[in-house]
Amino acid sequence: GLYFFSGGVDQDDGSSLPYKLLMFGFGFFILITISSYVANLAAFLTRSVPDYVASVEGAINAGLKICGHPALAEELQFKWPDANFVFSKSGKEFYGVLEDYQAGKCDVLA
Repeated sequence: GLYFFSGGVDQDDGSSLPYKLLMFGFGFFILITISSYVANLAAFLTRSVPDYVASVEGAINAGLKICGHPALAEELQFKWPDANFVFSKSGKEFYGVLEDYQAGKCDVLA
């Protein structure tokens, strides 16, 4: 009857009460940490995204400004001539594109 709740796990008869309390606290901490992670993950995965744009064509149809890397300017403008592209002129490569997006100069990234 004493080992009913152990579920086949070996009992450590030599462990002291402070050790058992420490391990109980650590187990409770792990339980709360994993529970909060799973709850936040579920909340993130189930949130609705109203402004989702699946393609460049969708961005063009919505009339959005599209941030693009300056190295791809010629190809992007050739492929989608009706698009409203914004190309970074700061010379910072990819970080310049991100800075333009964060500054609100464009609505989506290509």
